[in-house]
Amino acid sequence: MGGGRYVMDVLAKRVEQANVQVRFDARALALVADASRRVHGLVLRIDGEPRFARARRGVILCTGGFVMNREMVKRHAAWMLRSAVSDRHRRRRLGHPTRHQRRRRGHQHERRLHDRPWYPPGSLVKGIFVNGQGQRFINEDCYHGRVSHYAMQQTGDRIWLLQDHATYATGEMQALARIEIGAAGETWDEVERELGLPRGTLVETVSVYNRGAAQGEDPLFHKARKWPEPLDEPPFVALDCRIDHCFYSSFTLGGLDTLPTGEVLDEERNAIPGLYAAGRTACGLPRWGEGYSSGMSLADATFFGRQAGRTSASA
Repeated sequence: MGGGRYVMDVLAKRVEQANVQVRFDARALALVADASRRVHGLVLRIDGEPRFARARRGVILCTGGFVMNREMVKRHAAWMLRSAVSDRHRRRRLGHPTRHQRRRRGHQHERRLHDRPWYPPGSLVKGIFVNGQGQRFINEDCYHGRVSHYAMQQTGDRIWLLQDHATYATGEMQALARIEIGAAGETWDEVERELGLPRGTLVETVSVYNRGAAQGEDPLFHKARKWPEPLDEPPFVALDCRIDHCFYSSFTLGGLDTLPTGEVLDEERNAIPGLYAAGRTACGLPRWGEGYSSGMSLADATFFGRQAGRTSASA
């Protein structure tokens, strides 16, 4: 989905044209540095045996996020342990400071993180998300990553998407995400009781939304005017989007602190000679995105990846 495959095809073709030597099934285990912390190469495991690679101009780390390294997730982003995993890279702690260095000074490697859910059928955007208190928390027409980013910040794991007969629809991504009907009724009061929510909370939330939607408006969260429609055609349903039940695929954004030219910085913000990073291995722009990452992540990886390549090539 999207342009990711096209970008990778173009880049892979350029690698072949440039006669770059590529080693597959080679796992990076550790960096090799001298007493001054200058990086000279790294240790690899190929065919089960350790091998050593010398880097004459530098080592560029671009291994993706660390969401598959559950120890790192627990330390830097424990709230993400509730979600599923989509990033396949089990990134090792290459380039990270020692425990003593982290204790001595605030360690700023991992910052903003991001969850990416499913793409719903368009008509579902006309519904409204509520949390375990029966309250809305987001405009449903925003970027899908932002929806789940705010869903993960709600108290508890209960998230529901309310629909009526006119807006309800199903799709392949909905089945993949294991989203099912959690409650149904001929009135919103019935749905509220079936969900076990405090009396009047869900009913009042829908009532406030419907009054604005009848005027084509969303006065609380400002959903675009083409989406608000009163949820008043029974039967009514609450789609079960529980964080601990549905598939919320996730990945991390943020990593090693770098200069715009790609050099990795140590805990004193001094460049580590011979070490560079780009993409999700680095603390790039998307870490501040509050759930936005797609185009910004591609631009960040390609632009700063090129910067890191040029800087190391001229070293």
